Amino acid sequence: MKKIFLISLLILCSTYLSWAQDISTSKEIKIGLLMSFQLKEQLIDDTNKVAEPAIVNSVLPSLQFYEGALMATNHLKEGKVKFVITDLGKDSASTVTALQKAIKDTCDFYFAMVPSNCNLMLMKFIKRCKRPVVSLNSIPQALMKVNSGLWLATPSNLTQLKQFSNYLFTNDSNANYLIIHRNDKKEEQLVNFIYSELDSLTGKSARIAKFNFKGATWDLLKPKLSSKKENYIIVPTNDESFLTTVVEMLATNKGNYKITLCGLPSWEGFESISPLELTGLKTTIFNGYFIDYSLASVKEFRQDYIDEYHADPIANSFIGYDMVNYILQNIDSMKVDVELFENNYQCVSGQSFLFERSFSGGCVENKFFNVLRYDTDRLVKQNK
Repeated sequence: MKKIFLISLLILCSTYLSWAQDISTSKEIKIGLLMSFQLKEQLIDDTNKVAEPAIVNSVLPSLQFYEGALMATNHLKEGKVKFVITDLGKDSASTVTALQKAIKDTCDFYFAMVPSNCNLMLMKFIKRCKRPVVSLNSIPQALMKVNSGLWLATPSNLTQLKQFSNYLFTNDSNANYLIIHRNDKKEEQLVNFIYSELDSLTGKSARIAKFNFKGATWDLLKPKLSSKKENYIIVPTNDESFLTTVVEMLATNKGNYKITLCGLPSWEGFESISPLELTGLKTTIFNGYFIDYSLASVKEFRQDYIDEYHADPIANSFIGYDMVNYILQNIDSMKVDVELFENNYQCVSGQSFLFERSFSGGCVENKFFNVLRYDTDRLVKQNK
């Protein structure tokens, strides 16, 4: 697998950090990649001829995005696509240096994976290049409001929280809503945001309350639950140990109470919590990007990727393939008005795109997100 990755890196270098392929357009389209490939570090002379070349794990997200992007152009026949690489290197210092360099080959648009501590420098780059830059990472709300050239590949955290709150209320406007919190500053911000959103929706048609879980027992929690309605228990935490305590209490005592446990995207990566308990609590989370591995299109892409690169694709491989296909399909609209975009493009991952300008004079954001429910050993999408 490492040898295949090295070949991909050599392609980047041997073409002076660019690559061309035919596409169905009458002119050359330039796609810029602002990502960390660490090319100097990758191409170290290996005196051990038996060992495989070393591939730095931190470059895999960039490398697999690039490989997925290459696959997106394989079947297109007219015109040209040129990938122009800006290698951000291995640390924030090299990233800042790369983003400050004079832009010699301005692209039609860019994809960026820039560390969060370099977001301000990315904003300056966007203003200098005067082209759309699609960020694959989240960006603070304050920066989203002031840069019209910024595009977000997935909804921001606050946008998803707002959408999730709306989904829960729309799904059952008569439910009992309970937000569990504790004395944690970061979590309190999420708690207050969710409470505000639900409070603006519920009015007199539903009940919403906060419950401080610190030192809590089932006897203290029980009076907050409804015996007749569905209880949506929202726990906005990224702390696996804290969530484990909550899940065990609910799973042990819920009895005939109708409970739907609601949480954050990070829960998908938790390994210490019983999937059966999560399933029994009808645990529901949200996520900006979800790959449905049961889809025939996912299975086909996965096999094609393995055949091509002898490695299993990660999420960034799918994103690279889907995003490049989608942007090329809408390249003319991208330069004029996001409202002209064709948002019915079917991604191989099962994802969709719904780009909208979030703020007047601010960024463009993909508003499509996923509501997912645990089903024993997998997550099942709930929203369309």
